[in-house]
Amino acid sequence: MKFTLKDYQEEAVREVLVNLKKASRRWREDGDKHAFSLTATTGAGKTVMAAAVFEALFHGDDNYDIEPDPGAVVIWFSDDPSLNEQSRFRLLEASD
Repeated sequence: MKFTLKDYQEEAVREVLVNLKKASRRWREDGDKHAFSLTATTGAGKTVMAAAVFEALFHGDDNYDIEPDPGAVVIWFSDDPSLNEQSRFRLLEASD
């Protein structure tokens, strides 16, 4: 991660990763599907937080107590091409 996350961003990333672990465990146990979202006000750094989640998901992170999952897949949904490009740029800017 090229940026230092603010405290509220760290907490949001931690919560997303906890929810991902729970959803994965429940899927393996009983096939239940789960959904959740990362929601924050404009300018809060959602894309940077998402980059931190992606890095932890793919590469693992001791700070978040998560093992790497090289088979993970991320799908980014947006219906706005300019927002897609902005998000792509920001993800690349934030990620190692």
